[in-house]
Amino acid sequence: MSTRELAYSIFEQLTEEELLGFVALFRKAYPPKNDDMTERLKAFEELEMMRKPISDLDEKKELEKYREERYGV
Repeated sequence: MSTRELAYSIFEQLTEEELLGFVALFRKAYPPKNDDMTERLKAFEELEMMRKPISDLDEKKELEKYREERYGV
């Protein structure tokens, strides 16, 4: 019996009240997925508006500095 089948057989044995308790408990740990693309696009646009270019950024130099501080290389 697969794990999924085992879980399903356990759910089949639970009362409606027990199922409600299970859902309440696990909804906090695993909130329902919200696949609303408009909400995602709005959030992405907000992030894009916060983004500001850094004109004098030397990426290679910053990476080298980070590696030296982090790893002593």
